[in-house]
Amino acid sequence: MAEYTIWVGGERPWNRSYLGEIGGVELSQEQVNKYFTFGKDGKPEFDRDLIADKVDVWDEKEADFPTWDTITDGCMGWGAYTDQLVGVCKTGEEEAPVFLKDVEEVPAYEEYEFINPDGVCVLYNSCEKGGYSGTFTLPDDEKFDEKNLKLQIRVIEECFSIVVGATYKGEDICMEGDSDGKGIDWFIVHNDHLVRFK
Repeated sequence: MAEYTIWVGGERPWNRSYLGEIGGVELSQEQVNKYFTFGKDGKPEFDRDLIADKVDVWDEKEADFPTWDTITDGCMGWGAYTDQLVGVCKTGEEEAPVFLKDVEEVPAYEEYEFINPDGVCVLYNSCEKGGYSGTFTLPDDEKFDEKNLKLQIRVIEECFSIVVGATYKGEDICMEGDSDGKGIDWFIVHNDHLVRFK
């Protein structure tokens, strides 16, 4: 059997991948009433600086709004952003990839995730850098065939698109990695509105 490595990121497995952890929680009606008003089109209006300060509170006794500590329980997905390359090579032969294409060129299973569309929600996008790869095996006499590769893509709030898995011949490939956070973008979501506040 021959082992192959699949990755999402740069041209070679050791090139760093850009990843995102995306999640959100619905605000309580009390929080909505306290901090928000709405325009005629339903767009949320609020003091962006105040809400930005609220998500930075670390003392649970003082927090009356979701913070990084509490909102991560609402993680909707972690994976590599789709504006990168997907590559495959025999493990240990990184200099000679057998497959290298833009993620958008690879067939994919897409799944859509939404927070409650009727509620007012806070959403975060943690931008990260690290590695994202997996391995699979083929018989020695079988060549890799790109027609058998499919990606699993999660689209969150129709705005954030990440690769969360892959299959070869319908068999799941365990895609794993590690990453370091580089920054967090914060949004308020209501109906079709996505308003960045930090």
